[in-house]
Amino acid sequence: MKVLTTLNGAEETIEIAPERIYAMEPALGGFPDMRRYVLINEEDSPVEWLQSLDDASVVFALIEPFLFMPDYSFELSEADMDGLGVESPDDVLVRCLVTLREDPSGITANLLAPLIFSRRTHLARQIILQDSEMPIRFPLFEAIELAATA
Repeated sequence: MKVLTTLNGAEETIEIAPERIYAMEPALGGFPDMRRYVLINEEDSPVEWLQSLDDASVVFALIEPFLFMPDYSFELSEADMDGLGVESPDDVLVRCLVTLREDPSGITANLLAPLIFSRRTHLARQIILQDSEMPIRFPLFEAIELAATA
């Protein structure tokens, strides 16, 4: 499938495998009309991109939290599991939104509200972890440096 993106700073069309497409239900906060997204891997990088198929100018940086915080964990509610059609842990991809900054030391990951993707149903949603101490602005490069030295 051909997808229009502005990922590299200018509009371009890239080829995407259909299994990389997800429907965000419910929509991400602030983006009520954008429901269809594609996950795009960045070569040789832990960063992935969540490109809106409804608006080529909307793209989010994502990262897998277990890469820098191996003990990151939470339980999906029954409602979220049912809503995503999750039948087993292998169905699930967990990603966190990354806030990019010019100064790399200011780049953060939102650990409090991860995005959950069902590989089986291709549905996705953002959840907010209840009763959690996880930060909304976790300093990403500091954590990656610590994980690399451990």
